Amino acid sequence: MSKIQAIRVDDRLIELLPQGVDRLGKLFEIDSVSLLLGTNGSGKTRMLLSLANAVGSSQDDSVQFYFQGTPNGNYEPCAPYNKNLCAIYYSALPYKRKFVRKPGIINASPSTKPYTDSRRIEQLGEVAKVLDVDTRLIGIFGYSRTVFRAVLIPALKSSREILSSELKYIIFDLNSLVSDLDSAELNDYKILDGKRESILKRLEGLLEQEIDIRIGETDRCLFLSALEYMYSKGKLYDEKSAAYAFLVHVNLIRAPSDRSSFKKLESIVDGTKVVLDNYAYKADFDWSQRTHRFQIDGISQSEIVRQHETPIKIEWSNLSSGLQALVEQFSLIDEAIGKAAAQGRFSILLLIDEGDAYLHLDWQRRYFSMLNKFLGGLKRKHNLHSLQLIMATHSPLLAADIPGELVTSLDSNSSINSFAAPLEEVIAGAFGSNSLGEFAAGKINEIYKRARAGNTTGEDRNVVEVIGDVAIKSALRRSFQG
Repeated sequence: MSKIQAIRVDDRLIELLPQGVDRLGKLFEIDSVSLLLGTNGSGKTRMLLSLANAVGSSQDDSVQFYFQGTPNGNYEPCAPYNKNLCAIYYSALPYKRKFVRKPGIINASPSTKPYTDSRRIEQLGEVAKVLDVDTRLIGIFGYSRTVFRAVLIPALKSSREILSSELKYIIFDLNSLVSDLDSAELNDYKILDGKRESILKRLEGLLEQEIDIRIGETDRCLFLSALEYMYSKGKLYDEKSAAYAFLVHVNLIRAPSDRSSFKKLESIVDGTKVVLDNYAYKADFDWSQRTHRFQIDGISQSEIVRQHETPIKIEWSNLSSGLQALVEQFSLIDEAIGKAAAQGRFSILLLIDEGDAYLHLDWQRRYFSMLNKFLGGLKRKHNLHSLQLIMATHSPLLAADIPGELVTSLDSNSSINSFAAPLEEVIAGAFGSNSLGEFAAGKINEIYKRARAGNTTGEDRNVVEVIGDVAIKSALRRSFQG
């Protein structure tokens, strides 16, 4: 099937392959890349959904596709457009969009259901490999200060009989913290917070020591990991009763305890021991640490580990939250293109709605470079005839990666020289605003007006000193001098 040259959507003509673009050579790994720019409310999402729905519509005069070198000149006037074409829509945004289910349309957006199955883990690994990320499948377990501050210390504070005299004294210090402070200290929250943190850290350290003496480092780590796991599950478990039962078990308090709660805690610990005995080298663990990792040999082994109820989390190493989000997104797109190819649809129009949303600025900067490389691999992997991409964004970082003739601004009819342009120029040209936040710009203008009138205050000068832009800071300093 011929590549899409342009698409008319309402009052906009989006040129995927504008005349003269060949002079730039093969910029991308896929057949075409187009960008829709616009502020929130400019209609980016509506336009992408119109494009997707038009692919499967029998007739939709609001959308017209034009193809390269077709028998009817350069366009095909009637939809549906060939059974080889598939529109794939992906959005990283959380709220639901109206999406009509039709042949030739696939919604690749994440569902509300969490992906915990082994196939999803396998897909994440495959995508990470394509992106040249050095990653291994690992199991992680351990505990943090949460188990002390949210579970064990509250249990100790409410216990009537603490059997460790040192623990008893520190709990007393914590309970009487406010009453022992003088009035000056009470009025300084930093002093109060510092003393409270000091007491809590002493409690954490002493609890670890006392538990180590009674049951050893290994069991201390396993039991505290299991307690924190129970706490993380919310109402599924009674972690308070389990904490009392555990403190009785290690002989730190004397109190009636719920035997069934301790049995549940113990079963989680036993399940963890079974997994570690069979799939980890426990000699490699430094049990003085709170967190432990071990390598898992393949997806099948991870599935066996997941059959046991344990605090062990299975994930890929070296995946930050930003990279994890990208890998998840790319794996969903891969899955959708695979479905299209299985239906015999080898010409793909991929529509990505703010795929860079919620990413850290550095990941936004790298987003298109990684996406371009990944999509090139998918085109080869699935033997596609064509793969054409239309992205919608309000990110100036993404806009700076795309030549202006491939950019459609929904907020302006003027052309944009976005490719490799300074970020300030991209923002001003594509979004009709400067690169400062509105609040900061307003404050700067107010200070400048007062400086011109000779009415600046000491607070004005202090505000200028925290301005990050060196040029603006220097200009305002000069204005103070008249």
